[in-house]
Amino acid sequence: MIHDRVELETSALHRTDGGIRFHTSMPNRERILVVEDNRDALAALFFVLTQAGYSVLTAEDGAQAVDLLSHGIHPRLIVLDLLLPKVDGWAVLKHLQQDTALREIPVIVTTAVKDARSRTPGADVILTKPVEHAELIVEIRRLLEGAFT
Repeated sequence: MIHDRVELETSALHRTDGGIRFHTSMPNRERILVVEDNRDALAALFFVLTQAGYSVLTAEDGAQAVDLLSHGIHPRLIVLDLLLPKVDGWAVLKHLQQDTALREIPVIVTTAVKDARSRTPGADVILTKPVEHAELIVEIRRLLEGAFT
């Protein structure tokens, strides 16, 4: 695979030719999968989450996300856009719900879709874009802490 190094302030990303990025400097932190096709939004989410202390894995479309999940990558939480190329966010949610090993992973949907609440089964939280980063961190902490209660 071809690897490019991308720098975001002090955080490092590795990009494969498939658009998947790994944050490798914090292997013992809780891992979050971010699925977002807008590279600026993806970079911003990556930065915010790594600064908050999370290990971040990203995918730029739903097909990459499903592939990662199907190959044993089980993050503690998923941040998922709905309007994605190849495989949309609704299909990713359906995949999660159909797999007993994945259905308990909390999912935060980030979307500009106006009526997403009424047609997004499987999402634990729905945040409207543009996402307030502080609100996202609060919801992530709430969901991760709730997993242990």
